[in-house]
Amino acid sequence: MLRLALAGSFTLWLFACATGSVDPVLPVRIDGMVMENQTQMYVTAVRLLVPVTGNFVSCGNIPPDSMCSTTFPEATYTGSKVEITWSQGGQIHSTGEFSLQVPGDLDNKKPAIVRVLITGQGSAGALIVQAPD
Repeated sequence: MLRLALAGSFTLWLFACATGSVDPVLPVRIDGMVMENQTQMYVTAVRLLVPVTGNFVSCGNIPPDSMCSTTFPEATYTGSKVEITWSQGGQIHSTGEFSLQVPGDLDNKKPAIVRVLITGQGSAGALIVQAPD
């Protein structure tokens, strides 16, 4: 009986988490990107793609422990999945599709930027941060 009660409680908890995933900060205005190479190897052809629209931002070559940054006309991020691809050490890598996490304290009255981090051979991620003033 206890096992059934625990299973029921877990199911309710899981359902609550799933339904609570709507992000109240969205949509977010984005007008730039920083791509950081935190590895000790060159990375090339770094690209963040929004598959649903085909839009992308890219940087050609980023030396070790360096970055590439760019601005672009303001775009609205509504939670669509993105994918990061890059080449490193003669291999092409991809994160697969994922949604960007939006910090709860982001001021969506101001533009934000996407920060792409390449942290190791085959390892990368991205997050939305407030654009500097």
